Amino acid sequence: MSLKNKRSSVKKSVSFSDDNTMTRNNLKKHVDHDNPPVYVRRTTLTVPWHIFLLLYYYIYISNSYDTSRLLYLLIPLQITYLVFQFNKSTVYGKKLLKIKLPLLLTSLCATVLLTIPTTMIIILFGAPLTEKLTETWLLSLHLCFLAYPAVYQVFNGDFKVGLWKRYFIMIVVGAWISCIVIPLDWDRHWQTWPIPVVVGGYFGALVGYSIGAFI
Repeated sequence: MSLKNKRSSVKKSVSFSDDNTMTRNNLKKHVDHDNPPVYVRRTTLTVPWHIFLLLYYYIYISNSYDTSRLLYLLIPLQITYLVFQFNKSTVYGKKLLKIKLPLLLTSLCATVLLTIPTTMIIILFGAPLTEKLTETWLLSLHLCFLAYPAVYQVFNGDFKVGLWKRYFIMIVVGAWISCIVIPLDWDRHWQTWPIPVVVGGYFGALVGYSIGAFI
């Protein structure tokens, strides 16, 4: 074969992907040791069963929808979920990464800091500016800690946000949809700000972590 024919047989490919996230179907075909692919295994292990229990507690057991008490229960359960369920289903390259305590603490701090821009965004979308600022900040804490497992994996996966954004989006969509019940003229106690949005955020997280690996 001539040199000219050999050159013409070489195929070039260009990728316009914004990250190195790949599905497990093409994992073996594309292995970049410097930038290994990241994905979440399709398994029921990622279903956050504790969110079912938290919603049941908040709606049926808690005294007057105690948002603060719910947050105290959410934080340790989210950490437990990350360590024993979500992280065990996350593949980086060809291996499952172990939980790193310094990274665990760093992502916790980052989650708390995320409440500041989250609170501002919620206010821009129509939340009371000063009248119920404490309640709005509590809502931000709930939404950010619902996203905590994804926040940790953003750090753990070298900031490959493309994969994890679906989890953030589902939480936001759940919270946003739930706002429609607040202005309805039903005069129910649970229509008080931010109770419906807290519930909507939890449902969004429940759906997101359950099906996130499938979409």
